[in-house]
Amino acid sequence: MERVIFLDAGGVLFDTVKKGEDRVHHILAERGFERQDVQAAIGKAKMLELPFITNWEEEERYFKRYYEVIAEEMGAGELAPELFYFCHYARHCEMFMEVKAVLEKLKAKHYRLAVISNAVPSMDWVFDQLGLRKYFERIILSATVNKVKPSEAIYRYALEEMNVRPEDAVFVDDLIENIQGAEPIGMKALHLRRKKQDLWELLKEEGLI
Repeated sequence: MERVIFLDAGGVLFDTVKKGEDRVHHILAERGFERQDVQAAIGKAKMLELPFITNWEEEERYFKRYYEVIAEEMGAGELAPELFYFCHYARHCEMFMEVKAVLEKLKAKHYRLAVISNAVPSMDWVFDQLGLRKYFERIILSATVNKVKPSEAIYRYALEEMNVRPEDAVFVDDLIENIQGAEPIGMKALHLRRKKQDLWELLKEEGLI
């Protein structure tokens, strides 16, 4: 049976250079607001109960309210749409520079590829934005399958979806707890430490490329 390589998305394939709170600070600094006041408003928004989001409508509703709270706390409720539009995660993802070459090499070596990621539904769109969808047979997001890493359930679900045995699968993630979740079911799990090596270097070290 062909081997399957499962890759995490955020932190492995792509990431945001400017993080969420920094994006908010940037927009509101342009409007003349002080950083400490913005941080206090963000703190208030973080008090909102975060539901388990399963579709775009739920995601949009939650984050619109999140940015409304920030804008209202700043006394500038009219800025909520601007914050939502310019600060939302999916707009800011950038692919790590080695990723395209890695995926091309893995496909050339006839590995089957899939994604396992803890993510809101809009992460699925990032694969179109960055031109990555064509490399993957399945993009498995916690939001759409109602299973979350490091629970064994999401790894077993992924194996079933790809019709592969654990011993024929490799999983790569940048969080050690997710590695520890995959190993007990028999998957070979590789911890990507980006401060020490990139994805190409890790897979080459493991003899996969």
